[in-house]
Formats: sequence, C-alpha cells, structure tokens
Amino acid sequence: MIRAVKEWLLSVVMLSFLISLLRLLLPEGNLRKVGAFTGSLVLTAAILRPLARLEPQWPEWDWERYESAIAERTEELGGRREEAFRAEVEARSAELVRAKAEELGLTVSAVVTARTENGTPLPWGVRLDAPRNAALSEWLREALNIPPERQQWADGGP
Repeated sequence: MIRAVKEWLLSVVMLSFLISLLRLLLPEGNLRKVGAFTGSLVLTAAILRPLARLEPQWPEWDWERYESAIAERTEELGGRREEAFRAEVEARSAELVRAKAEELGLTVSAVVTARTENGTPLPWGVRLDAPRNAALSEWLREALNIPPERQQWADGGP
C-alpha cells in the first residue's frame, strides 16, 4: 500500500515537472495556452488515477438477521406494554374496591391481581385487609367478576 502511494506520488511529481518544462519550451501565444490546458488535464487525470481503480464495496444486507432483531424487539416491547397494562388494570381495580368500600362506610386496603385472558388483563383475585363484608363481597362478584373463593379477607374467610 505504501509502495503504491510512493509510486503514485512520484509519477505526479515527475509529470508536473515535465509539464512545467514543456510550458517553458513552448512559444508565447495560443500554442502555449493549449499546451498549458492539455498539461493541466493530463496532470488532473494522473492525480485522479487511483480513484478509477477503486472498486465500490456495497454493504451486504442480512435481511433475515434484521427481521429477526425487529421481531425480537417488537415482542419485547409488546411484553412490556402488556405488563404495564396489567399493572394499570390492577391499580385501577384496587382503587374501585377502595372507593366502593368507602361508599359502604369501610376503610379497606385492597390488592387486586389480574389474569390475562385472550390478550386482555382482567381482575382475577383480591386481597383485603378488613374482615369479611357481605355487601362488598357481593359487589366484587358482580362488578369485577371476582367470586368469593378468590377474595381473601383479613379474617381468613372467603
């Protein structure tokens, strides 16, 4: 590589020297102008000659690898979205339970767990830190579709 650069540089310098000598030897007038123009073209060609030998190397696209990476990333992001949606359903359901308990005159802390069915997270079970209340239990069954066997009360009763 270095040898090729040295040879190219030497040829450009020698060609410049010859063109300069030729310009000095040519008589004044149009002939000298034509010689200078021609010499400039030849020198430009000599300078650009290495570029003509370069072969463009286009990147090779591994489409299968890219498709695989995109599919993995999409699946990962979809999973995160589903987890966030599930957490949101659980949090909002717990808020509904607390609001209904307050409406019934109870102070309750609730933790709702969701289960995904057909791609949709739905309230599945609830854990309450209060003794069993029939009205709230019935509301949980009707409003959130959580039957008494999936309701955990502080007194241990379903």
